[in-house]
Amino acid sequence: MHVLRPASAAAAVTAVLLIAGCASQARPRAATGTPGFVPVTVTDCTGVESVVKAPPKRVVVLTPSVLELLLWLGLGDRVAAIGQQPRPGSLPPRFAAQVAGIPALSGRYTAGSGYQPVPREELLSAEPDLVLGGFSSNFEAAGAVSQADLAAAGIPSYLALSTACKSAATAPQTGFDLVWRDLGNLGRIFGVPDRAAKVIAEMRRKAAGIKAPGERPGVFPFEYDEGTATPSAPGNRQAINAVIETAGGRNVFSDRDEAYTKVGWEEVVARDPQVILVIIYDKGDPAANDARFAEAERFLVGNPALRGVRAVREKRFARLVYESASVGGVRNADAAVELAGQLRPAG
Repeated sequence: MHVLRPASAAAAVTAVLLIAGCASQARPRAATGTPGFVPVTVTDCTGVESVVKAPPKRVVVLTPSVLELLLWLGLGDRVAAIGQQPRPGSLPPRFAAQVAGIPALSGRYTAGSGYQPVPREELLSAEPDLVLGGFSSNFEAAGAVSQADLAAAGIPSYLALSTACKSAATAPQTGFDLVWRDLGNLGRIFGVPDRAAKVIAEMRRKAAGIKAPGERPGVFPFEYDEGTATPSAPGNRQAINAVIETAGGRNVFSDRDEAYTKVGWEEVVARDPQVILVIIYDKGDPAANDARFAEAERFLVGNPALRGVRAVREKRFARLVYESASVGGVRNADAAVELAGQLRPAG
């Protein structure tokens, strides 16, 4: 049973017709109930409600960030396939062996080109009993299997709240509540609420133990790999805002009620950050990461437009990787701990 956002009967019929042929081949496993498991109803990012009658055993996860949530909950053995091949560095090394054993489907994300979804036939051939997404494009991009299509085939779905959910981020992100909601929902779906509670408690412990740097320095989170001509400034609806706040800093663009906005360097100069937090995509190799961070810092120091910025004059740069800092997830607490150490004045 699935309760979707309001849709006409005609739309529901269309969804059934679109997927019926493939669904008959995929034979999704019916939720028949599991002794001791109480059926749960969960609501995801887009308001889709799904009733889960038995813990899923063949999950297709469409994006690595949500796969990581399952891995922290010890649920790697429930994953039948991942929608795209994780690139090096996108997941913690501790999970490398598990991830290597998970088949990857043909979806992919390319910077500048966007998300290419897994074709319907390929997705259904994995015989999922649950499909998890992290970005709306996972279900809404041209050619993607929608949540309505999946529901028509008897397959529940869940779009995460913490990775990139505009409707969930209705207030400034100053803590990790959306991550905790996802962990709680996944714990209930898979019948492992105690595991979810343990992971959440550990995140809380790490955040509570942070020693703030005293004054809250103004921080500009600079995502170097997203381009340098017109930088993307994360606003207060983005996960990095919560990381900076928890670490004891202040995002200089925290007045922007959005996830990202393109700004000119002149606006960065006007906000005069005390620290520039350089964020790069993890390359999966510490030496390669160090080289990329150094390259970004050379760019900042060599940019004539930034000569008057305090952080550049004093060469106060902090470093974090995108996967732990800019995407909602369990590692956000670790990123906050790491950043707090970099924000404290030397000496």
